[in-house]
Parts: sequence; C-alpha cells; structure tokens
Amino acid sequence: MFNKAIHNTTLTSDVADRLFSNIVAVNTPDKSFLATLRALLHKRLPYNKNVRLTCLGLHLSGYDISAASVSQCMSWFVPDMMRYPATSSQNIYIIHVAHPDARGYMLEIVRANAGTGKRYLSDYTRRDDLHVFYARKAKALFYTDTTGENTIIFTDTLELKQFHALQMMIPKYLPSLFNNNPLTEIEIALLKSTGNKSAVEYEALIEEFAKDLDIRSEIVRSKLTGFETVFERIKADELRNEINTHQDEYDYHLSLMREAANKMQACKYTLAGIDSAINDKSGDSELMEYFMCNKNLAIIKVVGTAITFVAHGYADIYDIDAFEQYAGNHNGYMYNSIHLNITKAQMEMLYRSIFSDSRYKLRICAAYTADMRVGLKAIQNYTFPSESKTYFPNPHIQHFGCIGTYAGRFQEYMHKRDYVGAVDQAVVSARNLNFYDSSVMGRFASDFSHTSMKCIEKPDGTLLTPYEAITELEGSAT
Repeated sequence: MFNKAIHNTTLTSDVADRLFSNIVAVNTPDKSFLATLRALLHKRLPYNKNVRLTCLGLHLSGYDISAASVSQCMSWFVPDMMRYPATSSQNIYIIHVAHPDARGYMLEIVRANAGTGKRYLSDYTRRDDLHVFYARKAKALFYTDTTGENTIIFTDTLELKQFHALQMMIPKYLPSLFNNNPLTEIEIALLKSTGNKSAVEYEALIEEFAKDLDIRSEIVRSKLTGFETVFERIKADELRNEINTHQDEYDYHLSLMREAANKMQACKYTLAGIDSAINDKSGDSELMEYFMCNKNLAIIKVVGTAITFVAHGYADIYDIDAFEQYAGNHNGYMYNSIHLNITKAQMEMLYRSIFSDSRYKLRICAAYTADMRVGLKAIQNYTFPSESKTYFPNPHIQHFGCIGTYAGRFQEYMHKRDYVGAVDQAVVSARNLNFYDSSVMGRFASDFSHTSMKCIEKPDGTLLTPYEAITELEGSAT
C-alpha cells in the first residue's frame, strides 16, 4: 500500500475530465481512485449513468458523538445525499472521522444501527466479506444497497495507504456493473497493484489504459458525433411537433364526427320504429315468424320497442385451442371452487366429454332485452322461467352481463333494419363460452359442478346432471 500521492495521470487530466464527465470524484486524498474508476468503467458504464466517488471527513470529536443521540449521529454519518442518491447516479461514499478519539465511536454506532433489519440504511446490506478482506489493512464497515449501485464505506481513518488499498475491491462496490462483465487480466493486475508498497507498477499500468484508450480521439468522436446532421435533426424535431399538432386537430374533429354519427344513428333507429308502426300490415311479420319458428326462443314480454326474451341452445361456440390450453391445468381457474364430491380429474373428464369428444351436449341459456331503439342488452341475475329449467345459465351473461362484440353487430343489423338478424346475435352470444376469460370460467366451474340441473344432453335426448354424467362416464370406463 504505497504512501505516494498520485495526482498526475493521463486519465485525470483536463482532457480526460471532459471525456469522463460522468465519472467524477470529490474530496479525495489524491486522484488514483478516480483514475482507477475511469480505467475500469469506461466500457462498462451505460451512457446515461454517472459514477461518483465522494470522500466525507467528519470533524467530530469523541465527546460530540458520545453526547449525541443515535439519531443525531446517524444524520451526521449518513447525510441525505447518501440516503436519496439520484436515480441516474451510482455512488461510492467513503466516510471517515478526523479526530482519533472519535473513530471507534462511529464504527460501533454504525455497526449496531445500520443495515438490513436495522433502523438506518435498511435497504443496504452489510458486506462482511469486505470487512474480513480488509481486516489487516483498515478498520472499516462496508454497506451495499439492494440495487448493487451504491456502496458506503465507514472507515476510522483515511490515510493514503488505506485509500489506495480500498481500490482493490471496486468491482464489489458497484456489482451491477461487473456481474455480467468480469475483469480482464490487465484489470486484475491494476487492482492488485494498488496494494503494493511501490506505486511504480500502478503508474505504468494506469498509463497503459490511457494509451489504449486514445483519449484525444475519443473526445473528438464523442463531441462531434452527429454534429454534421444538427440542422436535419432540428428540422426533424420541428416536423414531428407539427405532425403532433395536426394529429391532435384531426383527433378532435374525428371525435366531433363520431358524436354526430352517433346522434344521427339514434335518429335513424327512432325513425325505423315509427316507419314500422306506420307501415304495419295485417299478417305475421318476418320477426314474428322468426320467434314462432325458433323453438329455442321464449318471449317474456314486449314493451314498446323492447323485447325481453330467453335464448336457449347448446354451448357449441368456443375456441377449442383455448379449451385444450386450460382444461389440462388442474391448478387453473377451470377448477376453481368445484364441488367437494367431484375430483379435478372427474371434472376434466366431464369437460372433455362435452367440449372435446362431443359425447354430450351442454344445454345453455341467457336472457336479453332487444330494444329496437337502444340496442341489445344482457340481463344479469335473471330468474328463468320453468321452460328453462334444463338449461344452464351462461355465466358471461348471467353473472357479468357482458355480450362483447355482439352488441355492435346488433347495431349493424338494426342499421339495415334487419330485425331478425339483430335478434339472432343474442342467440349466438348465448351459445358462446370464452375459455380465455378467467373470471367467467372460474364462476362457470363452480356453478356447473354444484348444479343439480339436468342440463347435459345425451345423443338419445336423455338429460343428466353433471354428477350423473360423471358417474356414467366412470361406469363406461371400467
């Protein structure tokens, strides 16, 4: 550990300071630590990050420290700049005391009160590995934060030989920069040389780094890169701003047009209802014939332009790939809160008999209000009539009142005054199961496994409950 002060190196010259403006040191005994940092970090430090070495000498006596509270002492030892470092900055802090009688006090208080699980520096971990390594070279405590970007070193003194020795473990102080970028042989040699009694090897190696770096060329390159396209870049920024302005104007006028289109559409719906009433003729209408012929539709009531009805059918519209993706996952939502008397394996067997093997069909139903003026609306928590007692309520409609894109399609058919096509969207939505929707299918799994409804249909028309279907499936498997 050489006692010679190192001030004049190429890596700490005025020219180097301009190049390495993002790697700086404050209040250091000499410039060796800064030179070493620049040698090691110039290829490792991201362009938008800074590294700062700060040495802080505390002019406190032993009496000052012993007479103060722990809180006051820690505010001296760990100033706010260390507690809240800039997000773009990585830091090495070296804290020492000037008065010999205060040295032991500082280390005792820090050891007892700082680090993980302690009141102060709780997001910093004490580095006992470094403490052991430096046991013969310096009395010091080392703390590194959880990001691996900041290290605080508390030492009882900061003589030149200790300052030089502390450089040997720079990669340990900034682990985030070295974890995936190990040291080269010459870098290892440079760090080891800081522990020598003579500075000759260190000075030779640090100049080797400077020679390989070609500082002047680096400065020219870093300062003039892109200079020749300054005008073009300024013009490009102006055009981007102009485009954004035009885009904002376009979006504003587009929103006005959409609002006008919605109002116009509402007027057309109203006019369609009036025209329908005016042109009403004797005999069955197309919509009336549709409800008469479609045995799966049950009209509940008609009020004005609104029809409340129940759609019955089979759960035969779904994404088979989605089903296969989730049916085999017994820890997934398709097995949430199933009946205690039904195992997950039994539930998967039942699922596959319906949605994969087509051995059974699942009867399903949903309630809607189709308002020729307003649109299609799902009815939640509906109490179904007796004719629906063998049809399982579609959970997407019954519990969540969601019909997805079918509402938009309903509007499209209404725009064309195709009332049959509009109502048919409800029939289609009632038959749809979305296996990607965890909330819906989680509720489906629970309700379906608990129901005693005979909603499962065999090829011969016989109806079974889910539990009866499982029993039959297990019987046929033996």
